[in-house]
Amino acid sequence: MSRCLRQPLQPGERCWYIRSVRVCVLSSGSGGNCLWVEAGGTRALIDAGLPLRETKRRCLDAGLRFSELTDIFLTHEHADHCHAAGIFARKLSVRVHATRGTMRALRDPPPPQLRFAVRAGVPVQVGALRVTPVALPHDACEPVAYVFDDGAVRAAIVTDLGCAPPPVVRGLQGLDALFLEMNHDVRMLLDGPYPWSLKQRIRGGRGHLSNLQGAQLLAQVLHGGLRHLTLAHLSEHNNTESLARRAAEKVLQKFGSAAQLCIGSQFGPLDPVQLDPARLLPMRRARQLALFA
Repeated sequence: MSRCLRQPLQPGERCWYIRSVRVCVLSSGSGGNCLWVEAGGTRALIDAGLPLRETKRRCLDAGLRFSELTDIFLTHEHADHCHAAGIFARKLSVRVHATRGTMRALRDPPPPQLRFAVRAGVPVQVGALRVTPVALPHDACEPVAYVFDDGAVRAAIVTDLGCAPPPVVRGLQGLDALFLEMNHDVRMLLDGPYPWSLKQRIRGGRGHLSNLQGAQLLAQVLHGGLRHLTLAHLSEHNNTESLARRAAEKVLQKFGSAAQLCIGSQFGPLDPVQLDPARLLPMRRARQLALFA
């Protein structure tokens, strides 16, 4: 407990408090993608690729307050990322945020009053959480990654991209936690059962990152302050956890990083991660909710 909560402030003293962000990978993979993020009173999902009932079950398994969900941020319109967004909105009155391209492409859009458009590079403040979309090269209508922070802790989820151009790399600097796509092993993909056209799509500049490409992006954004790394969106048919882990560990070891390494799964949630700031912060006036319609 901080000093200002134990005894009255003395003249000239400043009040300090600790912010924190909690994140939990509920599902990651072609069977459905969903990341829980909470800060202050904000409870948000990045993507809603699982059915509502299954999302609720996984939240309860992970000790998360599903009934307090306030917002959903969609990365793009592919079903494994947006499947239940419209249902969440209609049944729970949850606000759904997405780029205009993504919103137009949804097969089951939320009600108009619960749609909020976002633009790459323009932060959205939702309670204690600031969310910044980052444009991605992927075969979808205006897809994005998301960087989220509470003013003290900064994290990002970046999946479903075929390459990482400089603007993406710049947008992922200074992170405390990173949820990073390592979709496939190139040799497994080429030798696997997919038709050639699908293999080309996955390997293309608007497809998915391989283990090698993910490792290269990690090397470009890795710094001493990165504390958590989760490998995401592994292909069930074209990758293995050991291959993805080996690619990431090689980079972490090369740079002497102590980041904790986990691997997301589509079969169950990971343990929630509490991201506390590395230092105490001065108390600030709460920022006003700003939603971009």
